[in-house]
Amino acid sequence: MNINVLGASGGLAGLSGSTCLQISETILIDAGTGISQLNLAQMQQVRHIFLSHSHSDHICCLPMLLANLFNALDPSQSVTLYGSKDTFAALKAHVFNWVIWPDMTVMPSAEKPLVRLQEIAAGESVTIEGIEIKTFATYHTVPTLGYAVRKAGQLTAFVADTGYAESVVSALNALGPLDAIILECSFPNELEAIALQSCHLTPHLCEKLLGGLTEQPKRIWINHLKPDLAERIQPQLAPDWQLLL
Repeated sequence: MNINVLGASGGLAGLSGSTCLQISETILIDAGTGISQLNLAQMQQVRHIFLSHSHSDHICCLPMLLANLFNALDPSQSVTLYGSKDTFAALKAHVFNWVIWPDMTVMPSAEKPLVRLQEIAAGESVTIEGIEIKTFATYHTVPTLGYAVRKAGQLTAFVADTGYAESVVSALNALGPLDAIILECSFPNELEAIALQSCHLTPHLCEKLLGGLTEQPKRIWINHLKPDLAERIQPQLAPDWQLLL
């Protein structure tokens, strides 16, 4: 796979970290506890962070990561956060509000802040260091973006948090043939009612989503298992699916 998965858990347990993908030395998707797999020097190389949505398991380590960068960058440098208008509104209201954490979009000054926000919407793409990252909408309890990463000739779709929806199937089909897909599976089949209520997937719903694709990905990676449910979920996964923990 052309992505380094630092964290893929749907919660917190032992050495399993929550969602964080390293696309290159300077690019991350999400900032869950998996970011702790990087040492300080590696963290200080990060310049671009793509956020899927505002839920804490995907952004909980963002403030501390940015704190590690604050004194490492000279005044001409900054870190760019990419995400939806809704995600940024949630971060500004509930995290970077001077109560939970300082507002690093105006530090050390509003003219030359450490953090710059770049709003992106579903269907838009950004190219950094020759890596194309295209967004698509998923189906979750808050507005959420998936990311399709084209790197070194391979296309990987990170679906982020989602429930089953025809719109997600259509968005994935619109990307074209996938070399790999990273698909969440938070609940076992017997808890499908909870999965539907919280807009997550079960093995059965994963099969339904994948069955709607016009062409099957070459590799199917499953992530975001709830740690306390992992032993119930794993036997229900298809044998050719590969598990990310």
